Amino acid sequence: MNYDSIFPKLWVGSYPRNREEIDRLVRGARISAILSLLTDEDLGRLRVDWPELQAQCGRKGVELQRLPVIDGDTADLREKLVDCVCLLDGLLAAGRTVYLHCAAGIERSPSVAIAYLHWCMGYELDEAAAYVNRCRGCSPDIEAIEFATRDLLRGDLVRQRIERKAIKLSGGAESAAWGEARKHVLRQLIMEHKLSQ
Repeated sequence: MNYDSIFPKLWVGSYPRNREEIDRLVRGARISAILSLLTDEDLGRLRVDWPELQAQCGRKGVELQRLPVIDGDTADLREKLVDCVCLLDGLLAAGRTVYLHCAAGIERSPSVAIAYLHWCMGYELDEAAAYVNRCRGCSPDIEAIEFATRDLLRGDLVRQRIERKAIKLSGGAESAAWGEARKHVLRQLIMEHKLSQ
């Protein structure tokens, strides 16, 4: 298992194989929650004893969440990315230190971290991708993030919200504040999605 800090409360890496690696995460990274993106197929192929990991997390007071995302499948990641980001945001908002992992920690989990930085923390997508890549060499699925972002921002009502926010931010010069308004509305949409779950 290998992992890297994205920021003090968020770590990204490969899957924990056994209870000793859960202990290592608790000691080394001070994690208090794990968000796993492994599918049932991953668990079988990697021979992960999920009940053992659940039990060890319970013993260590680590909240264990799993939202399966198919490896290398842009469409599946696109479809599930909002839910992944909402789950991650909820864990972080609850004060948890989160270990976000897929199998190798190269594509799926860094993609979720990038989308979180972009949608929830106001990073431009290219800035978020560069930052996560500096923290942990990775090959994120930027296309899935772009498609999911378009999905979130689709529709006349969302466009009107962005326009209203841009006008409010700029004092009338809508185009000058479009980017900031878009970031603000993206964050609102994520919060609304969390509340609807």
